[in-house]
This record gives sequence, structure tokens and C-alpha cells, in this order.
Amino acid sequence: MREKLGALAERNFRLVFSSTTISAFGDGVSSVALAFAILKIHNSPVAVGVVIAARQAAATVVTLAAGVIADRLPRHLVLVAVAGVQGATQAAAGALVLSGRATVPALAGLALLYGVADGFVIPTSQGLIPSIVSASRLQQANALLGLTRSLLGMLGPTIGGVLTALGSPGAALEVDAATFVIAAALLLRVAIPPRADTVVPERFFTELRSGWTEFKRQTWISHTFVFFMLGNFFGSSWGVLGPYLVKQHYNGALSWGFIGGASGVGAVVGGLVALRIKPRRIVLASCLWSILYGLPTLILGLLLPLPLVIAGAFLQGFGLALHLTLWFTAFQQQVPEEALSRVSSYDAIGSFTLIPLGTAAAGLVAGVIGARATLLAAGASAMTLNVLILFVRSIYRIESVGAPEAA
Repeated sequence: MREKLGALAERNFRLVFSSTTISAFGDGVSSVALAFAILKIHNSPVAVGVVIAARQAAATVVTLAAGVIADRLPRHLVLVAVAGVQGATQAAAGALVLSGRATVPALAGLALLYGVADGFVIPTSQGLIPSIVSASRLQQANALLGLTRSLLGMLGPTIGGVLTALGSPGAALEVDAATFVIAAALLLRVAIPPRADTVVPERFFTELRSGWTEFKRQTWISHTFVFFMLGNFFGSSWGVLGPYLVKQHYNGALSWGFIGGASGVGAVVGGLVALRIKPRRIVLASCLWSILYGLPTLILGLLLPLPLVIAGAFLQGFGLALHLTLWFTAFQQQVPEEALSRVSSYDAIGSFTLIPLGTAAAGLVAGVIGARATLLAAGASAMTLNVLILFVRSIYRIESVGAPEAA
């Protein structure tokens, strides 16, 4: 029976899996609600860009420090604190929207606080997963985590779209706040013995430099991050201009919810595939699947029929699920456990540092050349950059270590 459960047979992983499931649902709900709450206050993609960029900028600023802290402290407790801050900010945002007192500056300020906490999520989670599941089940664990985020992330945007269409984006934000409380309670039950590598911490900047040294040594990471960074810069226009164009041409929040739901369905299917495939050249396979990123942005910029936009979102979700599962697995296999969070923080900086700028720029550029032209250029650029990654030689050298059994 335990073999049939796979990674879920391990208690700590079950708790983290459940926590991720709950918070993923809330994130899906709030992704629609926040955008349309802002548009209700100020019908402009610039306003959406300001709030989202505030969150992303804050996350980027704290990421390097987060990596050092997560390598020092019990990582599951770091995530408990993160969930507490994010739950409080979403509850406050929801209350402002429900009371009719929400303003763009107020939501941007709360987004800054949310982003500070969010900057800890990736480096902390990357370091946590190898410590709560056996090595032979690592890819399966990453696939299951991606699958649950996708599955309930698929339902979340749909429910968020329905709530928003009914005139209650604030209620959707309160749902997200409640999910963070439940997620934190589950993480508190995780029991991890002290790490074998635990030593007296060195000075902050010494640890930061050692993380940078390890990051450079992993050339398949350090030689690709510029492409991912630029690709994400262009891809960030989707969250700003997507709701705006959908509101103008595709029946608003409900259609945006279905587009988000389609991306979730694609990610679920991709997650199921990721449970079974065992590519030998794991990084190469991951990069191939990333090429689909930007496809719905391109399709929406062309104002093609809504079913094609939904299909593009499905394919992007499918490709990203496979890309991320394989990338995280390779990352956790190749990087030493004691440096995982710090190297992950550099990787996250490389991937996401230009997203706030791209988010803010999307609305400004759209004001000059139009939302359609901006999305067309952004989608084509993102896909082209992910193709160029295939010219990085080091991605062909990394092979999967200890491939898990098929689910």
C-alpha cells in the first residue's frame, strides 16, 4: 500500500503537500480577484501594473537575504511565518475592497508586504523538499506538488472569476487569506530532525558569497538565467494586459477565469505526465518544455477567438508543469543540500529580477503602441528567448540522478 502512495506515504511530505494544495487554491482565487478589484477602482492597465509590480519588486529585493536565512533556520518554520504575513495582507486587502475604501496606493502598500514574504517562498521550498522525502521519490514529489498547485489553481481562477463577476472580489481575497491560515497550521506539524550539516553560521556576506560560488559552479543554472530573466520580463505583460484585453473583447472576469482555469487544466495534465516520464537528460527536457511559455500571450495579442486563447493557455500550463518539475528535480539533485536555498535565491533573482520592471513597463508601453501590439511583441520575444536556451551547452550534460519509480 505504501508503494502505491509513493511520496505521499511519507508523513512530512503529506503535510507539505496538503499545505501547498490549500494555498494554491487560494492563490488561484486571488489572481483573478486582485486584478479586477484594481480595475474596478481605476480602469487602467497601469494601475494593475503598479500593484503587481510592487509585490514582485519587494519579493526580488529580499530573495538573496531569504536564501541565507532559509539555509540557517528550520525551513518549514520559515514558511509558517511567510504564510502568516501573506494571510494577514490578503485579509486586509479583502476588507478594504469589501468596505469600498480600497485605493490603488493602499493595495500597492499591502502588495509590498505580501511580496516581502513571497520572496522567501522559492528558496525556502527548494531547500525543504529534499529533506522531507526520500531521494528515490524526489521527482515524484515535485510532480505531485506541481500537480496539486495546478489542480486547485485551476479551480481557483474559475471560482475567483465567478465571485468577481458577482461583484465580490473582496470576498475572493478573504478566501485566499483563510487558506494561508490553514497552510500554516499544517506546516507547524512537520517534524524534521536537525540538519547534519548544521554549523555555527558564518557572517551574512560570507555565506552569501559562498552561495554565489556554488551558483557559478552549476553552469547549467548560471548560463541560462539570463534567458529566463529576459523571457520572464516579456511574459510579465500577460498578468497586466491580459485582464485588460479580456475585459474589452472577451466578456471580462468570467472569460479571464476560464483562461486561467485552462492553464490550470494544462498544468494538471502536465503534472500527470511528469509523474511518469524519466528523461535521462533532465535539464534539456526541462528547457524544451519551457518553449511553450508565451504562447497564449501571442494568441491574445492577435485577438484570435476565445477558444484559441484558452487552448494556448492550456498548452502553456502543460509545458510549464513539465519544465518546472524537471528543473526543480535536477536542481535538488545537483546542488549540495547545505547551499540549496542560497543557490535557489540566486536562481530566483536571475529568473525574476526583471519581472517588476516588465510588469510596470507593460502598461506604459501599451499606452504608447497599444495593448495588442505590446502582447504580440512580448509573446514572440518570450518564446524566442526560450528557444535560444537550447544553444547553452551545459544543459546537455546534466543527467537525472536516482530516477524515481513511475507512479
